[in-house]
Amino acid sequence: MPQQTLHLTRCKTLVFALIALALGTTLALAAAEGLVRLKGIEPWVVEDIHIGVTPGGRFYAPHPTLGYTHLPGAFVVTLPDGYAFRVTHLPNTLRVTHPLATDAQARSKPEIWLFGCSFTHGWSLNDEETYPWVLQERLPMYEVVNYGVGGYGTIHALLQLREALHTRPPPVVAVYAYAAFHDERNTFVRQRRKGVALWNQLGPLIQPYARLDHTGHLRYALAAVEYREFPLMRTSALSHLLEMTYNEVEAHVAHSHEVSKRLLLEMAHLAMQHHVTLVVAGITDDELTHELLTFAHNQGIPALELANDLTTDAYWNVPHDGGHPSPLANRLYAARLEALLRHEVLTDESATTDREAR
Repeated sequence: MPQQTLHLTRCKTLVFALIALALGTTLALAAAEGLVRLKGIEPWVVEDIHIGVTPGGRFYAPHPTLGYTHLPGAFVVTLPDGYAFRVTHLPNTLRVTHPLATDAQARSKPEIWLFGCSFTHGWSLNDEETYPWVLQERLPMYEVVNYGVGGYGTIHALLQLREALHTRPPPVVAVYAYAAFHDERNTFVRQRRKGVALWNQLGPLIQPYARLDHTGHLRYALAAVEYREFPLMRTSALSHLLEMTYNEVEAHVAHSHEVSKRLLLEMAHLAMQHHVTLVVAGITDDELTHELLTFAHNQGIPALELANDLTTDAYWNVPHDGGHPSPLANRLYAARLEALLRHEVLTDESATTDREAR
C-alpha cells in the first residue's frame, strides 16, 4: 500500500509539473506576443491584389526558361483605385515602343535592346508614356526593343539576351536597367517569394534563380512561385517576427548582391562574344545600385545612373501606384539614356545620320 501511494504521488507530481510548464509556456508566449505587438509588429495579412485585366483577366503565360512572360495582345489594366492604363504586347510578348502601324519599317533598322523589370516594361503607364517608347521617339533611326517584364531581375536579362542572340541579329547596344531589389529576385529567397506569390492571380508564375555553390560557382534552377508560411503567422505577431527574422538570415546567407554581379559578368561576356556593347543603367538611387554601377565601371562596362530623386512624388505614379515611376520620370530616363548612348556607343554612321535628321 505505501508503494502504491508513492506511485500515485509521483504521477500527481508529474501531472502538476506538466500543467505548470504548459501554463508557464502559455504565459511566456502571451507576454512575448504582447511585447511584439507593442513594438508595432502584426500578424501577416494576405491581401488580394485587386487588379483587373481586360480582356481575359490574365497578364502572364508560362515560359520554359524564363518561367513566365507576357501574354500577347492589347490590354486595359485597372488598379484598385480605378485607375486604368493601356498595354500592348506584340506577338513575341514584348511591349510596343511605337505605333503598330510603323512596325514594318523597324525591320531594317539597327536595334537597341532594353532589359529590366516593371520599371522598364512601364507598369501603370500607357504605352506611349514608357521610357522605351520615348527613347524610340528620340532615336528614330534605331529600333528600340523593350524586353522589360514585371518581376524580372538580372537572371532574366541574361536568359533573354542569350535566347534573343540565337533568334535575331545582334543589336548595336544592350542596356540592362538594374535596381537593388533585383538581387533577391536573382536568388529567389523567401522574402521575395512572400511578396510575389499573390501575383499568380494574373497568370501562373515560375521563377528561374541562381545560387552560389560551395565552390563559388553559379548554379541555376527553376521553382514555382509559392510561399510556405510559418505556422500561425497569420494570427500571431510573434510567429510572424520569427518568420521575418528567418527570412533575413536566409537572404544574408544567399549573398544575393554577389550573385547579381556574377550574372552581370555573364551578360558582359555573352555580349562581347557577339560584339554587342552592354550598358548598365541604375534605375534606383541607393547604396547597392551605386555599388553595382561602380563594379560595372571597374569591369569596363559603361554605367549610368538613371534614377531620380526618390523623395519627390512627381517621379512616382502617385496616387495610383506609388511603387513605379511616373511619366515624368520615364521622360527623364529616356533623355539620360539617350545622352549616354550618343556619347559612348552610337558613334557609327547610322547615329550620325540620326543626328542630322534631328
